[in-house]
Amino acid sequence: MSENSLEIPRSHRKIKEIPLRPVTGCSTLTFSHGGHKMSIFTGRKRGRALSGLARATAIATAVVGLTAGTAAADTAPKSVAPSAGAPRFPLFATQQAQDAKDIQDIFKYRPNGRGGFEDREESGFYGSSPRVTDTATVDHDHNGEMDGWYHQANDGRLLYRGVRGDKVIGPGWDKYDRVLSPGDLGGSLESEILARDKSGVLWLYNARYDATLENPYRVGPGWDQYTDIVGKGSLNGDGRADIVAKDRNGDLWYYKGTGESHAPLSDRVRIGGGWNQYDKLVSTGDVDGDGRSDLLARDKSGVLWLYKGNDGQTDPFENRVRIGGGWDQYNNLF
Repeated sequence: MSENSLEIPRSHRKIKEIPLRPVTGCSTLTFSHGGHKMSIFTGRKRGRALSGLARATAIATAVVGLTAGTAAADTAPKSVAPSAGAPRFPLFATQQAQDAKDIQDIFKYRPNGRGGFEDREESGFYGSSPRVTDTATVDHDHNGEMDGWYHQANDGRLLYRGVRGDKVIGPGWDKYDRVLSPGDLGGSLESEILARDKSGVLWLYNARYDATLENPYRVGPGWDQYTDIVGKGSLNGDGRADIVAKDRNGDLWYYKGTGESHAPLSDRVRIGGGWNQYDKLVSTGDVDGDGRSDLLARDKSGVLWLYKGNDGQTDPFENRVRIGGGWDQYNNLF
């Protein structure tokens, strides 16, 4: 990104503000493992009728409204179809549970293809026990659209729900403090999982066709220097998934995917500083429909910003555009 005159922090350049828009059912799936059961409820609004389920042992995926900014960041040309390199996933949001027994509602914002989001939809809820600690959305069909997700639970299990069949992947995942899926990072032709353990080592899990995971490859140590690690699709236009990571100093770093499982990431490139003004980075792929993966960032006042992708080799984002405020009502975005 270039500057026309003064040295201005990248976070304050070319800011466009957009208006806010407010928003306006249940089959059951149960996972059983080791004597524990975990139910997923889908289909209808939770409402009062589901209040009894708020205390149930459940992880759920189903569709409410509070208000966060959702209008288009600006007008754009005709939308390009999603692809594996530039997927188009919804943005999901959860609100903090009020107590240990409360559920967490899940909300979904569909991208509108113009750099913003459609009105909020209810997308389900997470149950109280076990509690979901992280979620990775995936595109196993490789068509650029979300078709499943992996849920990390606080009882140590990883669960998969999607087109490849609902299943328990396995125990032992409580050793990880970050789980994400940038896409096909290691060349397996499936959406793979990156997981950072609590000692700072990053691991890559190749996915099989049935969504189960192979034994992991050790990517390397030192990843505990980062407070955010995100990615969804390719940032430089080569079709291979990439990631970005924010360190404690507020510097953002760019890791290009290599397509090799044994060494899935190239050496990092510094994008720039000043990113500590954001308390959450999110990658959902191509938000504005131009065929390039983008980056979302929420600042500490609750405003959500869009950094449009430009396929750059060293600086893959354009100057930020304001999407809207009110996003601090959510404790997590993914």
